[in-house]
Amino acid sequence: MIKIVLEPARNGVIKKVIDDNHGGGREHFTSTDVYESMEGDKNKFSYIKRFFFDLCDDLGLDAGNKFDPQVLDIKAEWGTHYEPSHKDIDQKIKRLKSELEELEEWKNI
Repeated sequence: MIKIVLEPARNGVIKKVIDDNHGGGREHFTSTDVYESMEGDKNKFSYIKRFFFDLCDDLGLDAGNKFDPQVLDIKAEWGTHYEPSHKDIDQKIKRLKSELEELEEWKNI
């Protein structure tokens, strides 16, 4: 049986996966992962995304893959009361235009 133990850490989470029947031979196996926020990380939620996707994998939950029509996507967006700067708006417009161009290419294939 597999048991997952989560422990809070100072700036993240510690996840232990304990398997008391590893490989079907009653062999004990423990895997420990530390998910921590890095100071100055451009994407401050990247460790949280990695934690959730790894947890889904440990639990055998299918989050989809790049060939599926639907996949679980965990993303960060602007807060409902966030007032973006002109630079933020320009970056979002650029990203959305890129997504539109990609969709147009798929449409024309």
